[in-house]
Amino acid sequence: MRTVLAHIGCVAVLSGLLVREAEGQSTGKVRLLVDPGDTYEFILDGTYRLQKREIELIEGPHRLQVWAPTRSIVDTTIQVKGGENMELLLRLPYAAEYGQYQQEMARFRRQQWLQRALPAAVTVGTGAFAVGSFLRYRNAYNDLQDAEASYATESVPREVTQLKEVTLPDRKDELQRSRTTFFVAGGVFALSAAATIYAFLRTGNVEPPAFQDKEKVRFDGLVWVPGPTGGTWAAGATIPLR
Repeated sequence: MRTVLAHIGCVAVLSGLLVREAEGQSTGKVRLLVDPGDTYEFILDGTYRLQKREIELIEGPHRLQVWAPTRSIVDTTIQVKGGENMELLLRLPYAAEYGQYQQEMARFRRQQWLQRALPAAVTVGTGAFAVGSFLRYRNAYNDLQDAEASYATESVPREVTQLKEVTLPDRKDELQRSRTTFFVAGGVFALSAAATIYAFLRTGNVEPPAFQDKEKVRFDGLVWVPGPTGGTWAAGATIPLR
């Protein structure tokens, strides 16, 4: 029903334009150079919703309300001269809501980095430290085993004394230190991994900010045609003008 009413209203206005043209008014062409150049739409004279780069209009003033996604509506009036071609250069400014959305998205990405990427990086670092600690612990254990084997087979008194009083105590101390370091590193790694898993689970269902294009809502409501109940919005009506 709304679509039928929209077409009836548009046909009525088109008929009025044709009558005026038949009365002797000539036409002129308008080429639109709009930034952004591929997504903009405009409403002509409060009636036609179009998406064209070039239109042909009867001479006289015409109102254009131009909009594109993430941009603000620009409302302007052009003066068309019969038999002439003209260019309309427009740069649509970004909507205030889009700037707020970009700020919210940047804040969301920072939070994601702090809550997910940073714990993951810490976990990788503590994991590398734990692996290095284990390798040092294993080397210390092997060194002690070698020293004990040498002590068991050594027959030179001086070497036996060196092994018993110096080498073996040093190797045991190193093994104890490396074992303690490995246990601490392993515990820190386990805690970091648990914290990272928790952070991923907690933030996994967090939705990124959504852009609410209020300018689009306003633009969609700019076209209105009369109806039996007072009127209807005809936001989707598109009538080509040639």
